Amino acid sequence: MHFGILGQPAIWREGTEIRLATRRSRAVLAHLLLSPGHSASVEELIDAIYGDTPAKSARNQVHRGVGELRRSGVTIDVQDNVYRLEAADDDIDALRFTRLYDQAVRQAGEGEHAEAAETLGAALELWRGPALSGLDSEAFLAEATVWDERRLAAVEARIDACLVLGRHRELIAELQHLTDQHPLKERFHAQLMIALYRSHRASEALQVFADLEEWLRAELGTDPSPALRDLRLRILRQDMALDSEDLDADVPRQLPARPGVLPGRDAELREIVEELTERARSSLVVVTGSAGVGKTALGLEAAHQVSDSFPDGQLFADDLRDPAGVLAGFLAALGVAAGEIPEGAGARAALLRSVLAVRRVLIVLDGVTDAGRVLPFLPGRSGSAVLVTSGSPLALPRDAATVTVSALGAVAARALLATGAGLRRMRAEPAAADQIVELCAGLPAALNIVAAKLAARPQLSLRRLADRLAEPSRIIGELRHGGMGIMSTLLNGYRALPEAPRSLVRRIGFHGIPEITPTTAAALADVPVGTAENLLEELAETHFVTPLPGGERYRCHELMLGFGDARARAEDDEHDLAAAVERAFGSWLALTDAAHESMRGKDDSIPRGGAPRFRPAGARAWMGQGSAWFEENIGAHLALVRRAAAMPETCWELAVAPLAIFEGGAHFDEWLESHQVALASVLRAGNERGQAVLTYSLGYRSLLVGDHVGAARQLQEALTLFRRLGDEQGRGLTLNLIGDLDRMYRTAATARETYEEAAAALHGSGDVIAEAEALVGLATVLHSTGDEAGSQSCLDRALGLCREAGSLRSEARIRRAVAMHATRAGTPEKACPELIEALEIAIHIGDRVVLSDILLDLGTTRILLGDPQAAYDDLATAEEIARVSGMERTARRAKLARAFINGSGLGTRAS
Repeated sequence: MHFGILGQPAIWREGTEIRLATRRSRAVLAHLLLSPGHSASVEELIDAIYGDTPAKSARNQVHRGVGELRRSGVTIDVQDNVYRLEAADDDIDALRFTRLYDQAVRQAGEGEHAEAAETLGAALELWRGPALSGLDSEAFLAEATVWDERRLAAVEARIDACLVLGRHRELIAELQHLTDQHPLKERFHAQLMIALYRSHRASEALQVFADLEEWLRAELGTDPSPALRDLRLRILRQDMALDSEDLDADVPRQLPARPGVLPGRDAELREIVEELTERARSSLVVVTGSAGVGKTALGLEAAHQVSDSFPDGQLFADDLRDPAGVLAGFLAALGVAAGEIPEGAGARAALLRSVLAVRRVLIVLDGVTDAGRVLPFLPGRSGSAVLVTSGSPLALPRDAATVTVSALGAVAARALLATGAGLRRMRAEPAAADQIVELCAGLPAALNIVAAKLAARPQLSLRRLADRLAEPSRIIGELRHGGMGIMSTLLNGYRALPEAPRSLVRRIGFHGIPEITPTTAAALADVPVGTAENLLEELAETHFVTPLPGGERYRCHELMLGFGDARARAEDDEHDLAAAVERAFGSWLALTDAAHESMRGKDDSIPRGGAPRFRPAGARAWMGQGSAWFEENIGAHLALVRRAAAMPETCWELAVAPLAIFEGGAHFDEWLESHQVALASVLRAGNERGQAVLTYSLGYRSLLVGDHVGAARQLQEALTLFRRLGDEQGRGLTLNLIGDLDRMYRTAATARETYEEAAAALHGSGDVIAEAEALVGLATVLHSTGDEAGSQSCLDRALGLCREAGSLRSEARIRRAVAMHATRAGTPEKACPELIEALEIAIHIGDRVVLSDILLDLGTTRILLGDPQAAYDDLATAEEIARVSGMERTARRAKLARAFINGSGLGTRAS
């Protein structure tokens, strides 16, 4: 059987057409023929045929269309809801046309113009009318436009070949018809002008230009291209080269078609062109950048722009796996007879240098991954040049010029997106447009796919598409349209990597966290940290990750994460991937343990669970400041909590790990968000310990933000869980906070009992710091009942415990308690030195909660000492810190104290 889409979709058996009676069968046939592997799912078929507004019966219509094709004798298999049509490429007119077109391009490049014209004629005879005639969905209309452009390119190439063969007179009528039908196709006008000029009708040739110029200015407000204006000037000058019947003979013109619009690339394009021409400084120019950044398109546009500077031809290759074969092809294109081409890459490279020595030829090598494969193509003397595109820096001669291509900026990326979305849709949904640009990483390859999809589906909103792209599991699949797909683009750079960095790309993607450190990479790859650093540097050179300022962290864009995840699921064992992620989480927990210890001492008053810790070989000992580390990594930490939702024990440990910075830095929003994610995880898994710890922590948060009702409820729930579990540390920590509430709302006796029970439980569990905190609370209660000796004894024991554990924060809080006792005893002059020392500690550790509390107490103490100006300043600072940090109760108390200063008549002194 034979199949056709170059016209109305059709089927032939042994030369006889089998009539397809329904539109649905023709649509199903067309989409299967055009799909990779001739296969498509039911959903893809529905999307192609009906777009974004399918009828309710769409699925049934697809099934019926498949049935009609089967009854016509077409073999269509189905597996896992995917249909596959059995057909050889040569049995499909569109693919046969493509094969013949490529063959003709090679023939023309080798100087076989008669054969090229014949081959192109055979290719064009396959067309029965406009491609996909009768199918009017957006997807088919977009696909038809592509195929019709390919037909016109074949017509142009056939006419070029015929002009070389001297058939200009017989082409004039055809070209006059083509220019009427396609007034924007300047190539047809140029061919008509050449045909007329060679037929001694120069005035008519000039009139063709004049008519086109007038039409363009009237209809579009523009002028003919520089190339066409140059042709007009050559006709006016009667350039002898135009008279040659064999104008292009033995001059290879192998460059693929120009890429079209290239927004935001003017600077890079100008640099490449200048390197190859005006400055004449470089015989080798390397264009490098990440996969999908548009290196090939930029290189081709530059090659086309400088082609006049290389009159002896342009050679092109995009596969250097067989350098000897490519060299043979280049030599043949330059007129070397087959019998004169020697064997071996070395001998062929030497002959190429000899041929180039007397010519000016541009060689374009696309997608190079190995510098060694470029060297055989380098000319021995100036005149010719080589333009290379590569996804990574190449170790090439020192005089090579390198042009690095980065992702598009926001303005250029939006302009590229607008080519498909249209300005109206962009203006209607600017936020969604910006998100699409960000999710596409500014890569032209991705943006071109999105633009094509939006052009083919005018009903698809930018918001809907942005939401699809934002899902890590969907982004790679969404960046596919027609014959374009970002996966194949990214695969080129990925496959050029050695296995070790390829494996790390997969594991980073599966891990799914954008920020990567050498320690995390070492855990994922299960290699020493030094090895991981080298791998990350290699990935940075090939643009799979981007170094962040400071040199210790890298970022992997969400698009690359999606790619890595897709490759991991396709190539790796799921148990190996799970183990890699577990090691990464373990390495992060080990870091949080060390950071917390640097803030609070070894006994750090945070319940621990059974999640494993992991320390990669070569990991450095902790040298940093815990509070600064937590502050810097709070966003990454939240991402890890979300990623660990399927691992409840790890998830809740990660959530509570930054408790000290949540509290000290007043990160109440992050505190709540992380705990909500973790609480949902442990509840699904029935993990009571995790539920108890998270509920306790949330109760502490409620207490700090002034929600005492919520705090009481959460702490009682946590206490019940800890008692049921027999967890003494958890019980003691929770009782300590309940003691704070009892002290505010119940009797001193009740608060004393609660604090004593908390201190005993914490002493039994060995949590020294938390025991000291409970003793401070107990000291406050004892002081309020007049038991000064008991209160001082508790404070002395607490201060000894926190010094033993090395907890500066606890020491600051205890000094604050000592100061308050002195103030209540009527000796504020003794309180002030303690508060100042506590203030210095709070500033040093960066704890906003302790800092605002101490400033509040210092302000009230200075009122008693008769220094309203200093008091007012302390209270204002306390109020500002507390309000910004969300501690409304402290902020209100500071405001009231300032109001007291003003209202008592001291305000004039403190104004």
